[in-house]
Amino acid sequence: MDTAENKTLNDAQPEMAGLETLKDSAHELKNWLITAGLAAVIVLAIFLYRSNRDAHEEKASRMLGEARNVQALQAILSQYPSTPAARLSILQMAKAQYDNNDFTAAQATYKEFLSKYPDHPMAGIAELGLIHCTEGSGQTDQALAAFTAFATRNKDHFLAPVALFGKARCLETLKRHKEAKAVYEDFLVSHPKSEWQGDIEEALKQLDRAARKPSVAL
Repeated sequence: MDTAENKTLNDAQPEMAGLETLKDSAHELKNWLITAGLAAVIVLAIFLYRSNRDAHEEKASRMLGEARNVQALQAILSQYPSTPAARLSILQMAKAQYDNNDFTAAQATYKEFLSKYPDHPMAGIAELGLIHCTEGSGQTDQALAAFTAFATRNKDHFLAPVALFGKARCLETLKRHKEAKAVYEDFLVSHPKSEWQGDIEEALKQLDRAARKPSVAL
């Protein structure tokens, strides 16, 4: 091969190398675009999922705030069962049933909540709700024991005062007025600045009136 041909080949080599580099760069760019595209799809999917979830939670929360009957609460459970509002709607439903004196239904609903969400921050409300249903059903002795157990087991719980007042109420129903009075007075001594003070003082007045009332009508 003559010198001219060698020169032509030598001149062409950098150009061919450049083409190969360009092809490699194009291949890498294509791979990057595919990877970036997949990442974008994943990010978009997560965004849409979260947006949809947040929209559901917002809608469920609004429905809970507007609910005025059991049917409205059941609608939340059926349409948005996995939202926090759905969990709270179970408690609201139980309270509505209790307010309607349907203690059997209320007990079943409270038990449903405790079965599904035993570690929920509001589980204590469901526990006390069950005891209130027992009291409402006229099972005063059982309710007294349950209120006492709850208050003893949960001395620092924010619902402990409610359990103590339930205990005092049951004692009053059983005509054990001195014991009921002691529950209220002990609470006032241990909580002198309690926000419950006014309610307890009123309860003590009613208790004194009940204690003075003859047990048998003349």
